[in-house]
Amino acid sequence: MRVPVTEIEPLPCASAWYRVAWRSRCVLLIGVGATLFFFNLGARVLSTNDEARFPMLARDILSQGHWLLPRLDGIPHLNKPPLHAWLIALASWPTGAVTPWTACVPSVLAGLAVVGATYWIARRLFDRETALVAGLIVLTTQGVFVFARAPMPDMTFCAALTGALAAYVAAEVEGRRWALVTFYGLIGIAFWTKGPAGLLPLAVVAIDLGVTDGSAGLRRIVSAPGLLILVLLVGAWGGLILAAPNAERFASDVVKTDLLVWYLPTKGLSWRQLLDPPLQALAILLPWSVALPGALWAATRSAEAERARRLRLLLVWLGIMFVLVAITREQRMRYYLPLCPPAALLIAAWYATWRSRRRAWGFTAVWILVVLVGLAVDSAARVRFNAATNLRDSGLYLATATRVYAVDAPELVFSFYLERPVTILPTYQAFAARPQPGHADYLIIAERATPTTPCAPVHRVATATVHRRRFAILDGSHPQPEAARVPPQC
Repeated sequence: MRVPVTEIEPLPCASAWYRVAWRSRCVLLIGVGATLFFFNLGARVLSTNDEARFPMLARDILSQGHWLLPRLDGIPHLNKPPLHAWLIALASWPTGAVTPWTACVPSVLAGLAVVGATYWIARRLFDRETALVAGLIVLTTQGVFVFARAPMPDMTFCAALTGALAAYVAAEVEGRRWALVTFYGLIGIAFWTKGPAGLLPLAVVAIDLGVTDGSAGLRRIVSAPGLLILVLLVGAWGGLILAAPNAERFASDVVKTDLLVWYLPTKGLSWRQLLDPPLQALAILLPWSVALPGALWAATRSAEAERARRLRLLLVWLGIMFVLVAITREQRMRYYLPLCPPAALLIAAWYATWRSRRRAWGFTAVWILVVLVGLAVDSAARVRFNAATNLRDSGLYLATATRVYAVDAPELVFSFYLERPVTILPTYQAFAARPQPGHADYLIIAERATPTTPCAPVHRVATATVHRRRFAILDGSHPQPEAARVPPQC
């Protein structure tokens, strides 16, 4: 009987070289990933508050020393734990300045961790060739390639989740009980990245073990040291919240709005609510999402018991994370980023079942084409994207302002590039009625919210564009004589 190459054991005298050869594949994979992730890193303009938020928190850490509770416009930011802001601050520490490049470095490292963890999981569940293919696939999914070069915490979050599932594989497949401590520790790190969403691996593991072995399986995941670490990490964030001066707002702004109402639909079911989740999930897996249906079909038809058990773990991983994100009220493509590793593993496992002798050459050719097209599209899209933002004219006025306010505008974007605080106001009238209208104060306001006849002495001096949205810059610095100063009528 012919023995498959992947099952041949090396001779003892060659085992060391054999391990080095396969280990070098992982090193090569990480090297290729680093090359792709650092391509044009930091060249993309930050054009949304989501992109500018954590760089601004990191800037506050470096300039004001607010490590425990970094602030935005002087107010501690409690919507998300500060782990990703700490990482950006550490990456920016050598230069002393937070730039678009340094703000993306933690995401790059997290992206490489996702690639490495995906390779590691595939190596333990299947074989070395499948592991290499899985690593190359996850590296070139749209989600990993894009968000490994963005300053948002999503890639750090995905790395912690993938690492937690890798630790679970070490405990369940290889019998390493100590890995459960790592499992719970990485869940705690995921919690410190994006809050309660970091507990997702617990649902995946509970369902996987429950389906496989029932209550006996659930007992295998219990680890007193690991649970203690998780409780301490979650409790530490709760302690910081209680210590914050704006802790009373946390209950309404975060617990109620972000954690409870977020999962309650505001209207009845619509076609968009049904279609958005699968479309967003398929989009973040591009271009490999075209192979996902075949991989899912193959995974459900495996005849070998042990292989079917391992494929079921990947199916549960993919399915549970998709469902728990799909039921949220607001749909954004980046929320589906944790689907990239299990999808890549399933596609790689399907690839391993192909019987063609040329499958390696075929996959290599397709992968190279994906990389070349992806880099070309990314470069062209970056040029168009950056051209949609122009703050040059507005910066001439806002750089010397006493105070800068914003109404219906991405205040964090302006604050990041102006390197000064921008205060949010609810309406234009609140700016016109400020206590000291004679100061060199300016207002950034969306064109749609700009009044046709601004209240005297406010007048328009410039225009700014952010992500194709136009904003008026209003100057409120011209003083009125004391006798003529009356409340604005607008």
